[in-house]
Amino acid sequence: MILTKHEKLTLYLLAAVSFTNILDFVVLMPLGHTLQEVFEMTPLEWSAVVSSYTLAAAISGVVSIFMIDRFERKKMFLTIYFFFTIGTILCGLATTYQFLLLARTFTGVFGGLINAALFTIVGDMLPEEKRGSGIGILMTGFAVSSTIGVPIGLYLGVKIDWHAPFIIIAIIASVLWVLCYKQLPKIDAHLSNVKKPRCIKEFLHPLLSVLFNKKQVQGLTALSLVFFGHFILIPFLSPYLVNNIGFEDQQLTWIYFSGGLATLYFSPKIGQWSDKYGKYLVFVIISFITLIPALVLTHAEGMSIPTILVFSTLMFICGARSIPANALLINTTDPAKRGSFMSIRSSVQNLSQGLASFAAGLIITTNPIDSSLEHYNYLGYISVIATMFGVTLFSKISDYKSRKAKRATVLS
Repeated sequence: MILTKHEKLTLYLLAAVSFTNILDFVVLMPLGHTLQEVFEMTPLEWSAVVSSYTLAAAISGVVSIFMIDRFERKKMFLTIYFFFTIGTILCGLATTYQFLLLARTFTGVFGGLINAALFTIVGDMLPEEKRGSGIGILMTGFAVSSTIGVPIGLYLGVKIDWHAPFIIIAIIASVLWVLCYKQLPKIDAHLSNVKKPRCIKEFLHPLLSVLFNKKQVQGLTALSLVFFGHFILIPFLSPYLVNNIGFEDQQLTWIYFSGGLATLYFSPKIGQWSDKYGKYLVFVIISFITLIPALVLTHAEGMSIPTILVFSTLMFICGARSIPANALLINTTDPAKRGSFMSIRSSVQNLSQGLASFAAGLIITTNPIDSSLEHYNYLGYISVIATMFGVTLFSKISDYKSRKAKRATVLS
């Protein structure tokens, strides 16, 4: 099915929101080398700054599952996005390591909820046959943030001041908040099936319904492995390229520009392929391809910068395997419970990313002689193992049988 013009316009507005949300998170990574010098951070302290955002997002996601489906979607989203913008401003005002850590934690509380809100709105807006395409457009927010946002943010952070990217993100988010207030439709159809809880069991129902749903538990576990395997490589990628390979801080912009540009092109394509050929099939193919850059980049010492650029771009593209993965997960729930389920999904994603960042900080050590990072290759092996377990578990909610049954019905 083809998306209508109105659906596309709404999706691109949501993608712009996703751009600010993701940029606020990912711009921190290429600034890692600068921030570690400014605040004299150890690898573990740096991983704490990164993981504070994701762990706070995971906790807020769990809390929100008991109330998120009791509100009209637009009001809920605008409230979350407002406090996210405040948090981003605080990050831009941070002057000490402790202030930055607290600001990242506050921002993470609401940043993780934005992700859940966006996926919930897309799930309510579009039928199953369009969700792959819809999520593909939504994911362009990540691509644009990498293509344009991160290079500009890195340039501003290195040439002017590391606070500048966060202030600019907050300004853009403020403008988008106004546009969303004016343009987003009221979404409250799910409220007709929502009942006020009369006892503790009914209050806990959103969580219990997931815990006792075998497919959803398997899908969430698979998603956690996929994000753990991907994110364990990310926090120390920039410091590794600078300290071990010889990249200049400004050269890191090419990593994010080329990777984001490729993702900008491939994200909608992957969404369309997911709807056309099957979400699980596309997910499996991309997951196997991603093993290549995971192993190459973690053993990159001695390689030329152009070669690293090729494999880093491939890794960015493969990150879009979350498009068919999320589309599969959305299909396991109904509209009345979609908000709470997507909050749980967001919590699982953020928790896995936070644990991955913290685990990476425990594994990585700094050579006292030349400041190079040691044991980064271990992270590559862990990434491969986690990804393969994720592929196996996702087969439990595969859409292969349902697609086969539909084809058989059409042919008959």
